[in-house]
Amino acid sequence: MSKYDPLTAFLRNRPQEEEKLALSLDEIERVLGTDLPRTAKIDRPWWANTRSSLHALRWLDAGWKVDKVDFKAGYVTFIRTGVEAVESNIGRNRYENLQRFFKSAPPQQEQIALTFKELAAVLGGKLPVTASHDRPWWANTKSSPQGSSWMAAGWKVERVYLKAQIVTFRRKGVNPLTSIPRYVEGLLNGSTHYGRPTPNTLASWLRFCKRVGWYFEATVLYERGGLNTDMLSESECAEVDEDYAVCKRELSRYKDDTNAMKKRNCHG
Repeated sequence: MSKYDPLTAFLRNRPQEEEKLALSLDEIERVLGTDLPRTAKIDRPWWANTRSSLHALRWLDAGWKVDKVDFKAGYVTFIRTGVEAVESNIGRNRYENLQRFFKSAPPQQEQIALTFKELAAVLGGKLPVTASHDRPWWANTKSSPQGSSWMAAGWKVERVYLKAQIVTFRRKGVNPLTSIPRYVEGLLNGSTHYGRPTPNTLASWLRFCKRVGWYFEATVLYERGGLNTDMLSESECAEVDEDYAVCKRELSRYKDDTNAMKKRNCHG
């Protein structure tokens, strides 16, 4: 136990809407119930936001950092960072709820859009104030409790619309614009580096290829992608077969046009 633990508790108990807090050195000492060391009253580096010092760790773990130090006036100004070390059971449960939510998403669902209010409902409490205006709060990093919760479930933040208060999440590695070409390249080159997508993902990729005109990629996915139609419903199987048939037909049409052109060139 550290003598600075009372400061952690004090900062954590501040109202969520409070983003900045100015405390006199005397007030900090009253919170601690003991005197600050002499260096804290004359040495600015003592207030550095670094986890290598035990006292700074206490305010950083509470989700705050030192913004300004005015030794002449005897005040220290703290601001929220939005990255709170969640140690209490209540805090842990909040982000465990979020992780469970993402893990429970159907395997065929690749994107989720939530308003900030909907996300707060999943958490079981209000979002930190910083989430409404601080884009780094939404960073896909395992060093924050919120980021680690969705990343551990296999999701990542795709877009954050702070003004509209909406965030979109996408399953990691399933953006069709990048995932389809990468997977097709692996299939054609005999690479086993990329794991096989789920049947639902492959089915959605085929639909995407038909829509954007990636007919070659679609035929490769259907013929070589390892699609297990036993895992799909009867209607989904019918859609997959139809998508493949359309793409195969369009691809064959290009081949027919190419062969016709070759014949004309030969006769010419």
